[in-house]
Amino acid sequence: MRYKSPVIVVHGGAGSWRITDQERAKNTIKEALVRGFEEFKRGSAIEAVVEAIYTMEESGVFDAGKGSVKNSMGYIEMDAGIMIGNTLQAGGIMRLREGSAIKRALEILKQGRHVLMIDNSKVMHSTSGSVISGDTVGAVALDNEGNLVAGTSTGGISGKLPGRVGDSPIPGAGYYATTNVAVSSTGIGEIILKILPAKEVDILVSMGFSIEDSLRSVINKVTKIFGKDNIGMIGLDRYGNASAYYNTKGMARGVMSSEEVKVFVFEGEI
Repeated sequence: MRYKSPVIVVHGGAGSWRITDQERAKNTIKEALVRGFEEFKRGSAIEAVVEAIYTMEESGVFDAGKGSVKNSMGYIEMDAGIMIGNTLQAGGIMRLREGSAIKRALEILKQGRHVLMIDNSKVMHSTSGSVISGDTVGAVALDNEGNLVAGTSTGGISGKLPGRVGDSPIPGAGYYATTNVAVSSTGIGEIILKILPAKEVDILVSMGFSIEDSLRSVINKVTKIFGKDNIGMIGLDRYGNASAYYNTKGMARGVMSSEEVKVFVFEGEI
């Protein structure tokens, strides 16, 4: 569906959502949308994306930030990435043990020297994990200047081996942005890393396919190869066309423009 810019789309992960969790998830998604959209008044799409993701990190509701799950040694290792479409600037952080992963990724992007960094902190920070069946969080945004930005943040897979890195900090996998499209992925990182679905969506959109058809095509490809229950994506193109698609039971997601706000976990069209 097409929205008047500025517009922001967020997700709180695709997975085996419980019906009893949906109201808390929807409330948090709405808060992230509102706080992210507020940033358009004093900033651009990058501020909107960071604020929306930071809100979800701080909520403790999803598997990111304060809700991050523990690895097999009992501490957290967070990953995140962010990318600006019109400049192709990107920044990603891996194995962050405390603080905001999306804000650290933004710092790396702004420094401009490297794209991916590993946190060398010795802190073994632990959390209680997400309070509902949420997953990775992400956001994409389009501002009034036509800038597209995508970002993703996660605590990873519960019980993962220390040092494991998923798709979230990797451009083209967990997130991707160009002058044509901004995409954020969620699901099983080991599968997403093999397909690079965010980049595939960009390729299809650049060939003239709609964002809706592109997301559906890529996720159907993943389903054909690996089966169901492993991926979800949100996407936004330069014209303000937004869409979401997933092969799981549900995906917490929402969109906000100056005209409307929509939030869903199960059925509903972005």
